[in-house]
Amino acid sequence: MEIKWIKLGALAAVFCLVVKYSGEIFRAGGLVLGTIRPLLFGCVLAYVLNIFMKKLEKIYFPKRTEIWVTRTRRPVCVTVSIVSVLLLAVFFFGMIIPALGECIHILTRDLPGFFGEVQRWLIQVLQDTPELQEYVEGLEIDWAQLTRKAGELLGQGLEGLFNSAFSAANMVISGIATLVIATIFAIYLLFQKERLKGQVRKTAEAYLPEYPRRKAEEFLGLAHETFTSFITGQLTEACIIGVLCTAGMMVLRLPYAQITGMTVGVTALIPVMGAYMGAALGAFMIMTQSPVQALIFLVFLVILQQVEGNLIYPRVVGGSIGLPALWVLASVTLGGGLFGIPGMLLGVPLTATLYKWFRMAVNEKLARKSGPYRSDNPV
Repeated sequence: MEIKWIKLGALAAVFCLVVKYSGEIFRAGGLVLGTIRPLLFGCVLAYVLNIFMKKLEKIYFPKRTEIWVTRTRRPVCVTVSIVSVLLLAVFFFGMIIPALGECIHILTRDLPGFFGEVQRWLIQVLQDTPELQEYVEGLEIDWAQLTRKAGELLGQGLEGLFNSAFSAANMVISGIATLVIATIFAIYLLFQKERLKGQVRKTAEAYLPEYPRRKAEEFLGLAHETFTSFITGQLTEACIIGVLCTAGMMVLRLPYAQITGMTVGVTALIPVMGAYMGAALGAFMIMTQSPVQALIFLVFLVILQQVEGNLIYPRVVGGSIGLPALWVLASVTLGGGLFGIPGMLLGVPLTATLYKWFRMAVNEKLARKSGPYRSDNPV
């Protein structure tokens, strides 16, 4: 009994110290995170590269046992994985940045004419209401001044961000150093992953009880399976939907097919919200040329989304995510609100992992209470 009260007193004292020195603790934590940031980024990079590497190792003479094959399998697969990810990054940024500039150019060039067309159409529609018609006729937008103001704001933002050549150079050097350290650390992790996995397992067996250790292994295995399926599935689906959108727009002779198709493909990486974002951006660009063609694009994209949702997504991603639509929407909304676009991307697999883990725990609990639990019953 005395030992219990001593433990409670110690916990209370620790809690009071944490509350009192919370500022110092957060600053120290930020310093530690900043210091180990290259290593954390290296872990993330190693995880992504491992997905490609495992697939390549199944292709690189999987049944051969000669020394030259076993000794070159890992180096060759790691090298090809790094080159593949690097090429994907170069391809992505090499297309998205020029496309973004082209999109801004299109909007600044065509938006004044489109506004004039809308204004004339509203004047004709509002013939029976002279007050509103007079108000619409009086609407004038100084596009030159608006463009100049936007350029000034952009210049001020860039000046505030890169206030000196030294800070800009420092950011570039720091980013390159972080990337180099992270890549080297990721390569070491990939070459030593079996050994590291064995060391972690031996440490867990030595210091953790069997039941929590087994549950932790099950949870990590479930999370790995869900994240791997989500990453590969979303990338493949985004490529497919982008190519199909571009091809369909070319067949329908819609303007800005390449830019719009790439935009739809990139936004498809974001579950649920990505479809609406791509549709809105594409329709707005096309509407500057023709409202009728913008409507045709929206109808085409709705049909394409139905094909994608019922045929492509189930076959590419499969049922491994296993998350109902309600929780997908909730995870995207919550993740986006807390962490922006990265939260939208990672919220779905994280929520799917927790959902499946909770479902397994509930079924296991019910099975212990009343015998085998029927898996077709909803949780």
